Amino acid sequence: MQRLLKFIRDSLSMSAAEAKGVVTAFVLIFIALLLMWGADYFFSQKQPSLTISSPKLLDSLTLSLDKQISTHQEKRKAEYTTDNHKNYKLFNFDPNTATVAQLQELGLPQFIAERIEKYRNKGGKFRKKEDLAKIYGLYPETYERLEPFIMLPSAEEEAGRTPQTEATSQSLANEKTIVAPVKKAETIIKFDLNTADTTQLKTIRGIGSGFAKRIVKFRDALGGFANPEQVRDTYGLPQETADELLKYAYIKESVKKLRVNQLSITEFKHPYLKFFQAKAIIAYREQHGNFKSIEDLKQIKVLDEATIQKIEPYLEY
Repeated sequence: MQRLLKFIRDSLSMSAAEAKGVVTAFVLIFIALLLMWGADYFFSQKQPSLTISSPKLLDSLTLSLDKQISTHQEKRKAEYTTDNHKNYKLFNFDPNTATVAQLQELGLPQFIAERIEKYRNKGGKFRKKEDLAKIYGLYPETYERLEPFIMLPSAEEEAGRTPQTEATSQSLANEKTIVAPVKKAETIIKFDLNTADTTQLKTIRGIGSGFAKRIVKFRDALGGFANPEQVRDTYGLPQETADELLKYAYIKESVKKLRVNQLSITEFKHPYLKFFQAKAIIAYREQHGNFKSIEDLKQIKVLDEATIQKIEPYLEY
């Protein structure tokens, strides 16, 4: 060390104290570089990549993941079925005047009911049905269940109101000599569930625009209803609403068939089949040849009896 200090002093014409300072600085720099190199080496170590060489293991992992996703979706769906709800009543209400207790009777959680009341107390006003859906935390499924009972005009009805129609309505209201006829109860005509449009569906008590669109969307995805009871599988549709609908619905139009022996994996899609199940059907066909009857599908382990019964009306061999 003394020789190093003497070399620095002689070479750079420094005092003893300055030479010690230079040596100290170099030592600190060396330590800092060493620490930086060590940290970079430590944090740059990559996690070992997972390489799955076995197709069977890959299929097993895919099956497990699909089942977990399916279970999560089923749990979420169950949250909105009647059996898992608290007992609630459905009645006409105005969100501008309904009390917290009345809103809870309709099936709204207490915090949502209180949030609606707080919104009104701050000067908020619901002018059309869709305004209620904007309440933070209110599930779309809950709104669709309540929509037919909201005593407010919809956005479509609000758009159709003009100053001329308002003036006409006001003038009729002011003419005391005119007595408005008593409105007769609307008679609902039975209809084919596979050809009914949203307007027909909305004649059923409890079905508004939201549920009507959802039923039609589900029907189209299925390829038509093979049995009227299938309408109960519509996501979020309350049991009592389905019961009311089935009083007037019947099935006449046939369903769209899936050519199980011709479709590819990208074409073979159906709401009653998970992706891994459709994949298993195609793989079984490629290994064993074309399907001849529903009995052949029962050989596929990932297809349970309930799924086979649901999908059977939609298969064509």
